[in-house]
Amino acid sequence: MDCKVLVLGAGGLGCEILKNLTMLGFVTQVHIIDMDTIELTNLNRQFLFHDADIGKAKALVAAQYISSRFPRLQVVSHVQDLTTLPPSFYRDFQFIISGLDAIEPRRFINETLVKLTLESNYEICIPFIDGGTEGLKGHVKTIIPGISACWECSIDTLPSHQDTVPMCTIANNPRCIEHIVEYVSTIQYPELDIESAPDVKLLLESCYERAAQFNISTEKLSTNFILGVIKNIIPSVSTTNAMVAATCCTQMVKIYKDLIDLENDNNFTLINCSEGCFMYSFKFERLPGCPVCSFNPR
Repeated sequence: MDCKVLVLGAGGLGCEILKNLTMLGFVTQVHIIDMDTIELTNLNRQFLFHDADIGKAKALVAAQYISSRFPRLQVVSHVQDLTTLPPSFYRDFQFIISGLDAIEPRRFINETLVKLTLESNYEICIPFIDGGTEGLKGHVKTIIPGISACWECSIDTLPSHQDTVPMCTIANNPRCIEHIVEYVSTIQYPELDIESAPDVKLLLESCYERAAQFNISTEKLSTNFILGVIKNIIPSVSTTNAMVAATCCTQMVKIYKDLIDLENDNNFTLINCSEGCFMYSFKFERLPGCPVCSFNPR
């Protein structure tokens, strides 16, 4: 059976997922959704892109790169916000794999797929495999809508600082004042010394200017706030991306080859490489009162 896969995000994790999918013979069509453009800071880990691609749409360049090297594979790009696409778009895929770095798009996809499953009385049931990375840590959630725990069931497992995002997204679409500080401190003025009062003053002034440019509130902005954000910036690590992407695609292969018990097998994998290398998989149970997948939501 031909297999049509949708990949959400063409950043560091998305590039690794796409690489893996091209080497799976049963995958015949891949769609890529990403609304971001390529930045210089992406090139150290997003290997589908090169210097000449800076400023171009990630989804479009990724699709062109793969198509030129794997002509047997049909690759389609979508340069847009995934939340603007109707449910009818998503129902055509056999698998959806996420390399997203934000919470709300994941929640949107999860809710869309659960609704498709329940409203079709399980005639449509598209596995949603969600990968996420944060520095040297990562996770993979395998979601079978209406059968296993959905993404919303495990939302409380997210770390409290999950609203920080990789540098590759904050350049074009900053969503909060933290994104402004990260951009100014790591891209605009990476050489400044946070122990120097004049340098910190320059950072503060630049943050006010950039926040005004994107119409973002500066209510929380202060010298202490900037220093707190800078000390908590989490880098994107290529090795973690590769491990999480490999686990995502392995889960897809196991489902496609009918090598997994969808109701009872492990559906949540944690990866931690901060001290050695640790991987742990377990079954995350459905939340009885889940507002998305429960028949009796709270």
